[in-house]
Amino acid sequence: MKKLILPAFVILIGAGAAFATKATTRKNALVTAYRIDAVTGQCIDAQQQCSSIPGETCLWSVDDATPLHSLSGTMCGDELFKSN
Repeated sequence: MKKLILPAFVILIGAGAAFATKATTRKNALVTAYRIDAVTGQCIDAQQQCSSIPGETCLWSVDDATPLHSLSGTMCGDELFKSN
């Protein structure tokens, strides 16, 4: 009985790690990026894809200065990051 406990534990840890990796990858897929219009304050489609994985800030390709955000309801939400 004791000889089965360690191999079973190792298999369970491996399976758990595989599921955790798959869930993390799916969660951090590329998303459509939006910019905040300086005049109206509205959230406008930036025609770009960015990542939710933390890193270097994803900037609007037109001016390379405006940070891009995800869409949260009708407002710009969390800041997005450059995809690798």
